[in-house]
Amino acid sequence: MDKKTALAQLVGRRRSEEHETFFVLHRFAEGAWDCDYVTPWTKSAQNIEAKLMIIGQDWSSEEALQNPIHNTPDRVALRKQFGQDPHLPTNRNLKRWLKFFDVKWEETYATNVSIFIKPAKISAPVSMSVLTRCARDYTVPQLRIVKPLMAICLGSKTFNSVRGALGKAPMKLRDALQPNSHTIEDGIEVYGVPHAGGLGLAAYGGYAKVDPIWQQLGARFKQLHTS
Repeated sequence: MDKKTALAQLVGRRRSEEHETFFVLHRFAEGAWDCDYVTPWTKSAQNIEAKLMIIGQDWSSEEALQNPIHNTPDRVALRKQFGQDPHLPTNRNLKRWLKFFDVKWEETYATNVSIFIKPAKISAPVSMSVLTRCARDYTVPQLRIVKPLMAICLGSKTFNSVRGALGKAPMKLRDALQPNSHTIEDGIEVYGVPHAGGLGLAAYGGYAKVDPIWQQLGARFKQLHTS
């Protein structure tokens, strides 16, 4: 089965989902944010031959998609076109750090572990049970289909949900970010880094602490790419 067909099957599976707590893409706002990807983030990073995969925790929330402050006509149009809000710190920071890889955002394949829209605010938590189930059913299959050289998970919960879906024990973030091939799935090196949003960046000590993490992983990525 080719990659496009395999990914389309995952989209079909996602559209059959329902949930008692979270919103599903194909029903929220009458399906306004549904798309032909597992999550909308992939719209602007859909390279199925990508060597680098970026994995976020979840795409958006009820409040973020309904609050007029975040939904001016220009921001809605950008979100519909690119599957992301370029004003959010996460999306700005990722473009900053990808320079260490000599890779542009659109050259990657990006997805989120949770296939759902969260109720309430964008900062609301998602349980590990939900994340691990989504990682098992959607994230790990995407990894195996795209087959990048490296996958980077944003945040400890994102990384450990993927680890859990692979039947592996949790790891501390300080170990998950080390470029030493500690987690390999089907030949893909998987790493965890501090969340790229404003809160995650601040909690880890700001750019002075996080920039070197991405720089080291970028060096490892280039090593894999040329080996």
